[in-house]
Amino acid sequence: MLPALEGADMRERVRDYVVLVAAAALLTLPNLGAPSLWDVDEGVNAEAAREMRENDTWVIPTFNFKLRTAKPVMLYWLQRISYAAFGVNEWSARLPSVLASWATALLVYELARRMFNRATGLLAGIVLVSALEVCVLAHAATPDAVLLLFTVLTFYLFWARHENGSRRWWVPTAAACGLAVLTKGPVGVALPGLVLLLYFAWNRELGRLLDRKIFRALLVFLLVIGPWYGLVTAETRGQWLRSFLGNENLNRFVSPMQNHHGPLYYHAAALMVLFVPWSAFLLAAVWYGIRGAKNLPPSPLPSEREGTAESSSQGASFELPRPSGSELGDGFSPRPFRFLVCWFGSYLVFFSVAATKLPNYILPLYPALAILTARFLIRWRDGELQLPKWLMPAGVAGLAFTALAVGLGILIAGNTVPVLPPTARTFPGLGPWAVIGLVPLATAVVMAFALRAGNRDRFVHAAGIGAVVFTGLTAAFPALVIDPYKAPKELVRASGVDDPSRDVRLAHCDWFQPSVVFYARREVVEMMNAEKVAEFFSLPTPGYLFIPEKTWTERVEPKMTVPTQVVAKHYDFYRNCDVLVVTNNVTATAGR
Repeated sequence: MLPALEGADMRERVRDYVVLVAAAALLTLPNLGAPSLWDVDEGVNAEAAREMRENDTWVIPTFNFKLRTAKPVMLYWLQRISYAAFGVNEWSARLPSVLASWATALLVYELARRMFNRATGLLAGIVLVSALEVCVLAHAATPDAVLLLFTVLTFYLFWARHENGSRRWWVPTAAACGLAVLTKGPVGVALPGLVLLLYFAWNRELGRLLDRKIFRALLVFLLVIGPWYGLVTAETRGQWLRSFLGNENLNRFVSPMQNHHGPLYYHAAALMVLFVPWSAFLLAAVWYGIRGAKNLPPSPLPSEREGTAESSSQGASFELPRPSGSELGDGFSPRPFRFLVCWFGSYLVFFSVAATKLPNYILPLYPALAILTARFLIRWRDGELQLPKWLMPAGVAGLAFTALAVGLGILIAGNTVPVLPPTARTFPGLGPWAVIGLVPLATAVVMAFALRAGNRDRFVHAAGIGAVVFTGLTAAFPALVIDPYKAPKELVRASGVDDPSRDVRLAHCDWFQPSVVFYARREVVEMMNAEKVAEFFSLPTPGYLFIPEKTWTERVEPKMTVPTQVVAKHYDFYRNCDVLVVTNNVTATAGR
């Protein structure tokens, strides 16, 4: 019987993997390489990897041909491999994030399945990849999706190997933490360490941390991070490490950098927006997760189970299985809930206290929130939770409100509904994509009818399918309308400065986006004032200057002593102004 059970288990996993990868592919691949790079982060990261490839180095990251100390090297390695396979372009720069998000979904499935059951695992994977911020960052040439992968790998290896008092978790968990530290630095080990500390403390098991295996784990951790950190420190004479630890970590925590600040509730409020469309169930999922962590067992409702017996998942694109007898276990355990609450709470509190705030900082808590959400919905579906009668209708209403907010927001951003001042950034042509808001609205209608009919399977299926369709459309298509309002790629193309056969110099004054360097494949030096610009243009080698039109006409052009001409002009929505490319090569032809 055992081989047969193992074979059935493998077939189930394969089916579930196919569903999750298919959903993730639908969410991440359409139009992946179509929009130009989004500045600032995508431009910097894509160019740093390109320069490492050009310089044939795996050690020292640079941007604009100067040392880059903001992030460790893992993303650049992955992007460099992608460039070697598929060429240097936007699609290749973003591919590592796509693949990382797929692997993360599978790990979340395995973790939730091990904690609870197969249905929770499958739904948790769907919730994760269809949450708006996760999907957006899966499209981005940034280290966030890669960090998410190694964070989940860390917690999966811990959970799978710590059960029943086992000590086998130390070494693999340390290795996974090392990969996270190579991706984004100390947060890759400090915050997982905090989660484990709180989890063991909650279970009154702090003694499990007093283990000689900690020395073996420390050795493995150092073996993972040591070679690169040691080499980059040696080859830069300590400059990289000092700047990275001091400026990019400590200073970011104690003081706002680059004006990225916010109130204490910044990340909690952002979750309500960025966990869309699942934020309709966010508060309930966290509340009942905390109740589960407090060892308050579920209250089965036989009368409600009868309602679910009528449910049918026929025709659904994925099917959430019901737990078998072996999955139900011998009883209710608070330990998974405690671990997930510690995971969620540690990241939320830490980054809420930090002075510098950006929405992507709390991405590593999304898997915990996805599992809590999935577990809440599966327990409700199976009649294990007695909820207030208003709660699920409120969730449906929240989804309908999301539909209204998305539709109206897109109409306003496209200036179809002209309520913004004339000087505001708008994107004419975006308005028709307000139809995306009809997806959560239609989903809410289906869920409402399913709720009224007592068909909880259909309710949960509709939520999952609607989330994939809504988030997939949102991530893939509106960006194409916004892209023409970004200046860097078009300015480089129109001015011809990306032609490798030309001997030209590039500079910028009062305007700069990192992706200019990526598209031009050349260093772009900064000119601080009109005198520096005049000196730049006085040299015989052709020079090309990127500068806002207003700055050029009012402050710089009157001080020029050599002939110049404008060879390119494009609106830039980042600065909400027209940007010029001006050259001293008066024989140059504008446009290509």
